[in-house]
Amino acid sequence: MAFELAWMPSEAPYMPVATAGLLYALEQARRPATAHWSDVEGRPVLELETDLTADAIGELLAETDWPSAERIPWPSAANAKGAQAIKPVLEKEESPADAFRMMVATAPPVEAKFLAGLLTDGALDKGIPSRSRLLRGVKSDLSGVANRPKSVAGPALAIELERGPDFLKGPSGLGLGLVPEVQTFGGTTGPPASTVGAFSPLLYVLLWLGVMALPPVGVSRGSTRAVGGPLVTAGNVLSWPVWRVPVGLRALRSLFCLDAIHAANPDLKALSARGVTAVYRARAVELSTMVAVYRWGQQVAQ
Repeated sequence: MAFELAWMPSEAPYMPVATAGLLYALEQARRPATAHWSDVEGRPVLELETDLTADAIGELLAETDWPSAERIPWPSAANAKGAQAIKPVLEKEESPADAFRMMVATAPPVEAKFLAGLLTDGALDKGIPSRSRLLRGVKSDLSGVANRPKSVAGPALAIELERGPDFLKGPSGLGLGLVPEVQTFGGTTGPPASTVGAFSPLLYVLLWLGVMALPPVGVSRGSTRAVGGPLVTAGNVLSWPVWRVPVGLRALRSLFCLDAIHAANPDLKALSARGVTAVYRARAVELSTMVAVYRWGQQVAQ
């Protein structure tokens, strides 16, 4: 059964992350699903192939096992109680990379995925594992998940799935830096000033699940190691496709990684053999030395 997410913009930098997060939640619940784009009345619409209704998906998302800082096996010498972000905790360790590897290896499954989604020990920043590029717009990764809004409830999530994001007032940064509809930390990513601190409960859940579904990796760039990932074209650039072939989470991650999608000038004719009909690219705009957010993507494939 095809479930249309007609509200999902193909040019939104949250689209690929939220789609991966939705497929991840269904996969974890052992409910097989695929996603693809189709033409509906002359415009692209994202379709989810699943046997679940919107109400069932909403309840599933609300009940998805959520990572907890209390269950993370922090280093014995670490004072992590009340910590807002993981890197300041790790930097106090003699070997931050080794401490991080031990945490991932000994954490419960959900917390291990969460840790691996935040950092990668394949690229080090002064000896500390580097953060995912998807966390632009977030100062405090631990508190961003620990302060899960009470408005994340099944019925409300189901309504958003059917009608689109319902932006509510809340702390800045809950939607990561991937939501151009709202402002983040006072940055002008949204039109009216009243949108500062607004967030969508649905996008909040899907984006954090997407972070866990699309973990960062270390890549070689010249003589240095940098943070990469399925969507990362450069340190401050994300690229993503619009695809016509129904794919599950594993195939979607592979699709995001195609070299041709991240080329300077993606060749749409070559990509069409993989079912790709468009490629979008967004650049992070710095709001401060610590925070950057992504604008709407621009179509770059020809």
